[in-house]
Amino acid sequence: MKKIFVIFTLIFGFVFCFCACSAEEETIKIITITDTHFTGGEYFSYEGSFLSANDTNGTGKQVRYIEDILDAFIFEMLEEKPDYILITGDLSFDGARVSHLALAEKLRQLKDAGITVLVLPGNHDIKSYALIFPNGEPEMSDPITAEEFADIYSDFGYTGAVSYDPKSLSYVYDTGKGARIFMLDTNLTYGATIGKIEPSTISWIEEQLAACKEAGDSPIVAGHHSLLSHNPRFDLSYKLMNGDEIASLITEYGANLYLCGHLHTQHYVQTETLTDIVGGGFIIYPHRYGVIEYGKDGWNYKSETTDVAAYAESIGSTDENLLNYTEYGYNFFYNNAYAQSKGTLSEVIEDEELLEKYAVFSAKLNVAYFGGTYSDVDLSIAEDFIAAAEGTGWASYMKTVLLDTKDSISCSWPVETEE
Repeated sequence: MKKIFVIFTLIFGFVFCFCACSAEEETIKIITITDTHFTGGEYFSYEGSFLSANDTNGTGKQVRYIEDILDAFIFEMLEEKPDYILITGDLSFDGARVSHLALAEKLRQLKDAGITVLVLPGNHDIKSYALIFPNGEPEMSDPITAEEFADIYSDFGYTGAVSYDPKSLSYVYDTGKGARIFMLDTNLTYGATIGKIEPSTISWIEEQLAACKEAGDSPIVAGHHSLLSHNPRFDLSYKLMNGDEIASLITEYGANLYLCGHLHTQHYVQTETLTDIVGGGFIIYPHRYGVIEYGKDGWNYKSETTDVAAYAESIGSTDENLLNYTEYGYNFFYNNAYAQSKGTLSEVIEDEELLEKYAVFSAKLNVAYFGGTYSDVDLSIAEDFIAAAEGTGWASYMKTVLLDTKDSISCSWPVETEE
């Protein structure tokens, strides 16, 4: 009997130790995307001057194929099966109810597969006006209210959270794995570009951070606007007006990761206490999403690209643009930037050979800047380009782009330093 008891004790001890160690080493896999700017289905047609102009306006928004690109992303996620997918605002192109309803229906595929999707609104999602494009031209449509946003996306964060802010669309989701996800509504006024969190919401955030700390959990924080400065040219409209205050507050309670969008660039800024990651706008080539392995001792982040061509082939698509999407998608964005660059530079550069050289250089740099991959571009002529383009708005913009030329597709915490 004693021998049996000893054997049982050893087995129980081993199982307990194994389970405890496994729990301690457990990680959470989080995917983050932002700025999908979705519109699709019967509410969308590209046959018209308004959307055709999108091909040359310089923003690089791939509106024509956004439904296919989103389907490709969902296809990849159903294979990858992350624990969470966070969408940090600007879900819709311009806030139309039909766009939100169509997007929520697509996201339901992920929910039905057991993947938790959490969303929050951006400045394009809740507006006083909303646009659809059934004939390729803009038509006024039904906008949605904040209450309707929460209702449409009730299965994607607005049901099941541990706490909701009564004054905004912010909420806190408990992963049950040692971390709580703070989804912050950073809109000062819905439809406006600028963002600010009001005092009442700040008080709620601090209460929830204290509750998180008391439970022994770590806070992961997300919003639409950045907390830290990524490009000084865009601080006024894209950095949260009281971002420094919010950054100080969340780091005081142990947060070291903040996820956002709005800028459309793939970029991150790290301080001694916080990493602020702006995800590349999903509407823009190469349609990036972030992959985070989050554990109690730290996390790793890597930005991946959506393989549109592989998805198109898998469904038997006959669209050559989709089947050769790496080339098509890059050229679409590059041609946008090239046309804008050459048109501006022609005002100050008369030499056709130099004009072409600098237009090509700056177009490539622009695509790499938004993609977070400066290493794709030879920067040896950067100074000559700036000197030749001096006095143009394009040169002023490119100066700020060249302030930070590191690749921004991966980072980690604790910060990895070179020996």
